[in-house]
Amino acid sequence: MLPMGSFFRHMFLHGELVCKSLATELSTIKCNLSTSAASSNQAGLIEIREYTIKPEAFGTFMKVSKEYADLRKQLLPFLGMFTADVGACLHRVTHFYHYKDFDERDALRGAAAADERWQKFIELSRPHVQYQENKVMLQAQPLYDALGLPHTQDFQPPGRDPKAIYEMRTYQLHPGYGSVPKLVEAFRKGLPDKVASDPEGRLVFFGYTDVGMLNNVVELWRYPSAQACIRARQAARQGVTWRENIG
Repeated sequence: MLPMGSFFRHMFLHGELVCKSLATELSTIKCNLSTSAASSNQAGLIEIREYTIKPEAFGTFMKVSKEYADLRKQLLPFLGMFTADVGACLHRVTHFYHYKDFDERDALRGAAAADERWQKFIELSRPHVQYQENKVMLQAQPLYDALGLPHTQDFQPPGRDPKAIYEMRTYQLHPGYGSVPKLVEAFRKGLPDKVASDPEGRLVFFGYTDVGMLNNVVELWRYPSAQACIRARQAARQGVTWRENIG
């Protein structure tokens, strides 16, 4: 029995994680991977920030974010921004950042806060935000090794596709030191079988909280369409090794 806890959240996101060589339209935001998020042999930290926007101000917030997208890339190790399509609050934006450690995070965010241009962006955008939350996560290295995947900061989408969807799955596990290792081990054993049954999906991120609600696990998959995600889920149910390990 896997150590699931109080909730499981499943949602589809519109947007694109940004690769180093591809300028991609993120809903209404065009951005590239920041040079500070360059390839690394170290997994580092993934920060997930979720902002709930006032419904009546969502369009304005996105417009301002687009106007300041280049500055965000310049100041912060920005990986991507997403808007919800189905399965969660529809006026929420989710964005990802990569830092090599907390020292780098403190330094970069401190420099951004001191930048007059970023202060202007905050002045224009913050009135439209209802609620902000974030968590800092560690990548589950055994899964990346089992699947031969690059770290999330080195993920490169196969190409620009307006129908592409990201599936974000969030698990809250039972308290205790063993919950996350048990889940990671089950996925390490079972995921290769699941991935083999699905030629369309790509695992982008799998990690667990280092700071935030502990024993929280997030996985992020990219699919060419929402229906491709449904096909992948149906195919995975036929995987014997996957079912044996997940239960």
